[in-house]
Amino acid sequence: MMIPLLGIFIAILSLAICCNGQNCLSGRYHKLSSGPEPGMEECRRFSLSSCCFSNYTEELAVSPVSKVDNTYWDRCGQLSPRCEEYMKKIDCFFHCSPLVSNWVNPNNSYSIHNVPICQSFCDDWFTACMNDRTCVRNWISDWEWDEHGNNCRNECIPYQQMYRNGKDLCERMWGMSFKVPSCPCHCLMLDDDDSNVVQHLQSHNSGTSNPVEPYCQQRKNRQREVK
Repeated sequence: MMIPLLGIFIAILSLAICCNGQNCLSGRYHKLSSGPEPGMEECRRFSLSSCCFSNYTEELAVSPVSKVDNTYWDRCGQLSPRCEEYMKKIDCFFHCSPLVSNWVNPNNSYSIHNVPICQSFCDDWFTACMNDRTCVRNWISDWEWDEHGNNCRNECIPYQQMYRNGKDLCERMWGMSFKVPSCPCHCLMLDDDDSNVVQHLQSHNSGTSNPVEPYCQQRKNRQREVK
């Protein structure tokens, strides 16, 4: 009985929402609270309720992306269009989604911790980037920084050599930001269905949701409709 209770306790902690009326991270490009941003050039699915200002998305709106803020994406060459698409999804989620406040890092309020991300998303991301190249395993901690931005410490190698698989990519590239859960329905795909997933997780942890299986089937049906 202790293990299920512990799991529920951890899940509730991971879904804790920021207090004091703020629902965005405290990063330097984050707003205090989400609101409309009609002029967004990228990350447009957050335009009705965004934690980033519209001008932040200007560098993301070009392709190929060379640099976002002071971080170069092309230190090992330009990313392929499909790989770049996934990098943009991660960046948009972190900077612009109001949902990230559900997983604020307990050690600082400007980063995320253990966001549940779906294995299928990670596998697709790995497939998209497997032939692209990178010189760092952890994009948060492994760069060499100077006045010109981020620089490689090691040689560039393909993603499929740097990471074992999609799960390894998701759980290592951005430090402890993402975690692949065992339940395929209790996770985010970084798409328009994420808000429904968060609502289900919150009601599931409070004991007021429908059984997991019906919810999973509903989600699979929605995903098939999108495809």
